[in-house]
Amino acid sequence: MSKTSPILALMAAFAAASASAAPVQDDELASREQRRSHLQQQLRDVRVELYCDHEDHALQMMREARQALIAQHDDVSERGVAHLDRAIWAVRHGDTQQALNLLQDAHRQG
Repeated sequence: MSKTSPILALMAAFAAASASAAPVQDDELASREQRRSHLQQQLRDVRVELYCDHEDHALQMMREARQALIAQHDDVSERGVAHLDRAIWAVRHGDTQQALNLLQDAHRQG
């Protein structure tokens, strides 16, 4: 399994939940898709920063991703925020591997 799968799986869960939401106007749907795409890229970048031992920058990026999830105001985003909170805590306490494991757990939970 590649190291990107936990993050991508988490984003796939966000995408699936967003797709099953009530019908919205085309502009809003396009905007949501754009935000999701940006968030996916942010989390890929976080992974790179963690693997390069750039924890400070990864934390900043994770906090930005967390704020983006909060702005979405849905149940899936709330679960994503909870997983990011735990991953942020792990990185702050020097346990990068635990942060990645937490993202893997998020993937398993759907």
